[in-house]
Amino acid sequence: MIRLLIWILSQPLFWAVTGTLLGPYMFFQGFRLLQLKRRISNVPRSTIRAAAVGPVEVCGTAIGPYTVIAPLSQCDCLYYRLVVESNPQGDLKDKIKELCAPLYINDGTGTLMIYPHASELRLPASAKRADYANLALTLAARSRGELPEFAQEYCIKPGDKIFVLGTIQLNTWEKTSESNYWSRIGPGFLSESEADLQRREALPLLNTLLPVGEAPDPSNKFDLNPPVVMVKGNAPFVISTDSQMDLLTKLSWRSLVFIWGGPAAALWGLWEILVVRPGIVESVLR
Repeated sequence: MIRLLIWILSQPLFWAVTGTLLGPYMFFQGFRLLQLKRRISNVPRSTIRAAAVGPVEVCGTAIGPYTVIAPLSQCDCLYYRLVVESNPQGDLKDKIKELCAPLYINDGTGTLMIYPHASELRLPASAKRADYANLALTLAARSRGELPEFAQEYCIKPGDKIFVLGTIQLNTWEKTSESNYWSRIGPGFLSESEADLQRREALPLLNTLLPVGEAPDPSNKFDLNPPVVMVKGNAPFVISTDSQMDLLTKLSWRSLVFIWGGPAAALWGLWEILVVRPGIVESVLR
């Protein structure tokens, strides 16, 4: 199999077909990255204290009253997203499992609650695994009754420096939420009791007398029903560990490579297939 793979990769025809197929995708992906770069540049940067309702960019430290356990890295985090990729009958599909404790960002002027559902995470993967026997991956894939092939985990941990582009909206869940032991907070944050149960399921040998997650900073007073929450709105919703300048720089050169490299790869692939090897097209038509 290794020799066959090396032989396939050494064939110009393989790269010609790959370039022809991926070139258009790279071209349109480059324009999407360029559009995201422009929207990030156009959205106003603000401190949390001065932020108004609507699209805004903030930068600060991730904090929260308690944590959950990430399934692969087994670390304390405020939010995790597990992306499980499976390939049944050659059809690549992704499944996402995520959990979030109350997540806030603090920039020194104030704190802002963030609900990261449906956000575009530009974070380094906290763990990667291709393990059919892993219980967390099996649970994530149970809905389709198939074994996972590969999984990546992304986490936001207490103390992480993050840049967030999102939409601040009025907290419509404040008046409708019911206060009971198991009720979720706001748009879908785990309650403290749910987080404690999740922790003990992830770590069955955990001492029942231990508190839930890392001890919160006593100087921070978390309002679980704040007047506003940052969520997914009409503007892009991006959470990144890069600063705004670093993120714009990466988007700039990546969009440039994709916009120019995609057509170049497609044109070279078509030249290789139609001009250098015209017999291939004739044989296919026959």
